Amino acid sequence: MKRWIGSLAFALVAGAAIAQAPFTIVRPLDGAHVRETVHILIPKGSIPENGYIGVFLDGKFIEAVRPPVKGKYFEYDLDTKARGIADSDLTKPYKLELVLFTEFNDQPRIVDRSSVDVYVANKTSIRIPNEGLSLRYKWTPGTEHIYKVTEKVVREAITEDQEKLGGRAAELENVVPLSTRLMYAVDRTFPDADGKTRSDSDGLVRIQVVPDKGKDYVVVPVNGADVATKHFDVELAPIFMRLSTTGHQVWGTVPELSGSELITGRGVTSSLFANLPLPSLPARNVRPGDSWRSRFQEGVDNFLNDIANRNSLVETYPARGEFVGVEWEMGHPCAVIKNTISASESSAEAKALQDKTPGIQPRKIKEEETIWFSLDTRLLLKLERNIEIETQGSSAAYGFTSGGGEAGGGAQGGYPGGPGGPGGYPGAAGPGGFPGRGKGGGGGAAGSGEGDNFHAPMAINQRGRGGKGGPPGGGGYPGGGYPGGGGFPGGPGRGGFGQGGNPFNGRGGAPGNTAASTNAIVRLIVTETRVLEQ
Repeated sequence: MKRWIGSLAFALVAGAAIAQAPFTIVRPLDGAHVRETVHILIPKGSIPENGYIGVFLDGKFIEAVRPPVKGKYFEYDLDTKARGIADSDLTKPYKLELVLFTEFNDQPRIVDRSSVDVYVANKTSIRIPNEGLSLRYKWTPGTEHIYKVTEKVVREAITEDQEKLGGRAAELENVVPLSTRLMYAVDRTFPDADGKTRSDSDGLVRIQVVPDKGKDYVVVPVNGADVATKHFDVELAPIFMRLSTTGHQVWGTVPELSGSELITGRGVTSSLFANLPLPSLPARNVRPGDSWRSRFQEGVDNFLNDIANRNSLVETYPARGEFVGVEWEMGHPCAVIKNTISASESSAEAKALQDKTPGIQPRKIKEEETIWFSLDTRLLLKLERNIEIETQGSSAAYGFTSGGGEAGGGAQGGYPGGPGGPGGYPGAAGPGGFPGRGKGGGGGAAGSGEGDNFHAPMAINQRGRGGKGGPPGGGGYPGGGYPGGGGFPGGPGRGGFGQGGNPFNGRGGAPGNTAASTNAIVRLIVTETRVLEQ
């Protein structure tokens, strides 16, 4: 009997041991070199239902959490870059420790611990030669690389009096955000004078919007419109650029299309183009800390106009380039480059912006882009761009008064649109705010249906294919959309695409009745990202 009872007790203990696996770090291994996101694995049965873990690195508390179960393990992801964890010394690793807690009488109690030594090496593992790094794109014919592109435009405004008192700017409007996929395909390389193609030969790059996987359409705002519309894949057309290995354009072109097509039952009367150049790379070898005279590369404004005589699709703006350093990003060793423009209203950049976008009178301009360039694949891996323009205008134009102001020199702050163009959207009087800048509508007759794009990194442009003409003239989309009288002072407007169109284009109308208005400081903020799909 005693032997039987003892056997039963042994079986119960064995059963408990099976249910509770040992609490230990399975991955990473002790002494491992880690970077970016560290996947920490713990046996599935090692954390009881009322348990959780505390994560410590080199004695510093990270967080307390109950990690999710994935397969046979609890998995905790420690993003070393997002948490700003510096690289460890090459001879002194960090101690990665997990502490198991359970609740006992409503109090946490330490049950177990497990630790391993790890070397964090987001930067130190990338070797930089004494002569520096030569950063060059690699043009391999037949390759296609797709990026997820997002863009958002935000307008903020604050009266001068409020700013002096330390007030916070109000976010007035989010312009329709853009989210799409953009393909850069290399169709060929160009041989040198001796007929040979080398590693530094130019490449013919095709740029084109593509639908999400499994879909045959995209939903995007076109020509700076205030709504995103659906367009099928047969409408998505390419542009072509001959690029050097530093990303500088030699020439650019848009293929001519004529007539209408009927494909799979869908009539095709227009084509959509996206003009988003690759960023430029330094012409010489560079080391971390180096700076040079760089440039921003942006798509030409209104590039569909007079396309038969155009051989360039890129506009450049001088900027300061800096080699920030090297780091691992998305599983690749990368050079991190930053291009910056920071200018006042008296600068050449501000004057160029005024010429480019009449009606905008900038006080300050700041444009900054950070580039992660992959050293192993020689591709743009990621780009983050921020543009901030500070200008001034009537407070009534930005919603600081209740109700609409009386009409003054213009029809509630907006002059009527300009004369109709061949097949474009019709112009219209704007009810105030930022009228867009587009061509008025003529409609009916066959035409190109061309439309202006806006001064922002990303713009989807639409062109008719002839024979169909544009929308009918007269009326059309209204101009700017903020209530209240007054727009930016300026000459006659040029018509409006969509409610407010784009803040960077278009002349505002004459001010309305501004008796109850005060000057407002207005900031236009554009954020754009491009991330390579993996």
